[in-house]
Amino acid sequence: MKSDIEKTIDDRVAVAFADIIPETSTKQLILKGAQDMVRVVWIGKIYAHLPKDKTTVPEYCLDAELEQLLNEAIEECHDRVCFLAEQAKKSLSDAIENFDKTTRSKARPQTKS
Repeated sequence: MKSDIEKTIDDRVAVAFADIIPETSTKQLILKGAQDMVRVVWIGKIYAHLPKDKTTVPEYCLDAELEQLLNEAIEECHDRVCFLAEQAKKSLSDAIENFDKTTRSKARPQTKS
């Protein structure tokens, strides 16, 4: 049943994201965002999976299918967060490098020819 599986999202996301969420003061905030993101992606997958008539989730989806859709949602969200973290890390590295270059060029005495 959807509600039974939905109750497991927070714990499953916490385990799945443990390798990428840093131990900082904002860990719980980041984890909550990841849990919310997985929940939204999972629900979207469920409704995309349903036929377009008025069939309800319990009438159409087996628990195993809901579990599989949740696994896919967790994996997709984990991959997306990893991608975003790598992009942020690269941007930060580039910004630091550019700052260092700018700082070094300003620190050099200008010689007049």
